[in-house]
Amino acid sequence: MLNSEWEDGMEKGLVVISVTDEKEELVDQYMKEMNVTHPVVILPDGALEKVIGVSGFPTSGVFFDNELQWSGHPSSAHSAVEKAMKGATKGGPYPKKLSKAFKLMDDGRAIDAMAELEKVTPKLDEKDAAWAGRYKAYLMDQGAKAFAKASESIDAGFYYRATQLVDPYLGADSPYDGAAEMEQRMLMLQEDKNYKKEINGGKLYAEAKELEGAKEYLEAVKTYRSAMKKGKGAKIEMHAYDAARALIEARKPGFKSSCERCDYKSQAACSKHYEEVKL
Repeated sequence: MLNSEWEDGMEKGLVVISVTDEKEELVDQYMKEMNVTHPVVILPDGALEKVIGVSGFPTSGVFFDNELQWSGHPSSAHSAVEKAMKGATKGGPYPKKLSKAFKLMDDGRAIDAMAELEKVTPKLDEKDAAWAGRYKAYLMDQGAKAFAKASESIDAGFYYRATQLVDPYLGADSPYDGAAEMEQRMLMLQEDKNYKKEINGGKLYAEAKELEGAKEYLEAVKTYRSAMKKGKGAKIEMHAYDAARALIEARKPGFKSSCERCDYKSQAACSKHYEEVKL
């Protein structure tokens, strides 16, 4: 429902934001599984819940001119949204002159996005320049988080994941803080005798994770098994084994959401649909 409201109303001035206090990993998984297209913000302090007056979950709030107009269950929000939209300013919520920078970032071209931002900022009025400043701070923060997560991934033995995290931010004359140091560390990784195995196995591990998130557990286990073969002797081999073993022990391979006997809560397959997979 929120997706459709967002997609139908964004050009008319509607902004849809979901708020949660769940961990980032769970939010990422949920957004992929439910194909969430509108922004999701993690606020752990519950401040917004007090403003809206949350008595149960899920709860939606409709704001206009910074004032709460309505709150209640999302399924009942449409009429309140329509009423608020009558006074809304048409057009997207962000300055049009920054649209190219936004698109570049969405396409994974973080360096080009920053370059575009630096190019247009001197031409902006005070209001749009403030937007540009906030977006620049956001980009720098995203780069710092990517580098931090990449370092954690390297330490844990997930080389492919690290490359995926940092690639958008590394390159000639990267403006992101810590880019030179991160690039040097990535080059040092390539000296590892098992580097190619880590990357090839890691790519399959990532594919298996996607399948697991989509509840395709049998295919996920098979792909983890392929990752083990590609990464034989490397750190990723054991990671893939552990992930596959966890799914097998939870009896997830073969789970069917349409089957009444399969346990939907635990995602365990019933005796009829369970598929035994050897590692």
